[in-house]
Amino acid sequence: MKPYRILYLHHTGRFAGAENSLLHLTVHLNKSLFTPIFVCPGEGEFPRRLMEQGITVIPHEFGSNRQLLRLVKSLLFLHAVICRENIALLHANGPQTNIPAGIVGRMRGVPVVWHARNCLREGMIDIDRLTGFLPQRMICNSEAVRSRFIDSSLKEKSVTILNSISLSDYDLGLSGENVREAWEIPIKAKVVGMIGRLGYEKGHQTLLEAMKILINRFPDLWLLIVGGHVFDDDKRIPEYLREATANLGLSDRVVFTGHQDNVLPFYAALDIFVLATDREACGRVLFEAMAMGKPVIGTDNGGTPEIVVAGETGLLFPYGDARALAGRISWLLERPEEMIKMGRAGRRRIEENFTIE
Repeated sequence: MKPYRILYLHHTGRFAGAENSLLHLTVHLNKSLFTPIFVCPGEGEFPRRLMEQGITVIPHEFGSNRQLLRLVKSLLFLHAVICRENIALLHANGPQTNIPAGIVGRMRGVPVVWHARNCLREGMIDIDRLTGFLPQRMICNSEAVRSRFIDSSLKEKSVTILNSISLSDYDLGLSGENVREAWEIPIKAKVVGMIGRLGYEKGHQTLLEAMKILINRFPDLWLLIVGGHVFDDDKRIPEYLREATANLGLSDRVVFTGHQDNVLPFYAALDIFVLATDREACGRVLFEAMAMGKPVIGTDNGGTPEIVVAGETGLLFPYGDARALAGRISWLLERPEEMIKMGRAGRRRIEENFTIE
């Protein structure tokens, strides 16, 4: 009976791009048709934001599926929740939740959707592909992610739905002057920036090296890096990047802001947005930068080329190639009319293709 009660399963309480997209989806569901309920850790920014939106959170810590006892506990817990809450659909969002959702869904006769949000890297085992017989549907957030399944029996079960944004949140008239003033960036400076969590694969080092190549040619150029580390494996990254900045002699031209709850003024402060990540599946920050009318430069792998139209809304470069990235930045800085044109085209592309509706 409507509204259909959907049980979303998520393994972490931390908040990064995947969690932002998941929050965005559930907040904008038609509540006369669907009621979202979450099973996820009870502590952290993600459950806090869910509860602030009036979404029910049932606390549970998912463990590794290799820990048989933890898996059994999760199965029993989910079985009880499904019965108690009259759940019509299970929507799992990662390998740690996919398998228990798939098993308990089969046990209870409840349909299961998996959300695949990552491109695999060397040495990674594709658990989703190995256990893909469990769900009824697999949503991929880019064709680059779906390519993992198209040469198998999972081709017909998988579908690509890219991320989205609520366009009304992105005001082209928003000023970045307060950000520049707060971080002592000259109002007339040219600012290149990257917004998002700090991680080993995110490519900040490449951006710093590109900045070193450009700084003598563009003496009014600044670099703005917004974000902090989210995962424990990346906790050394902020210190490492600051050391790299000092070693490159760029400390007076690079600003690290750390984590920011509201990043929109920081987009407004930029002239060019860069996403230097390796095999980014579907970078939410690309949608955000384009919605704010900024030209974007991204890597030519993963799902980024499905979002950024090279030569129209931005430029692409090979991951890890600092000289190529410097060339793309230089090309735009020398052509301010192209920056404006690409920024407008990016906003138009979001309006036509990537709104939450």
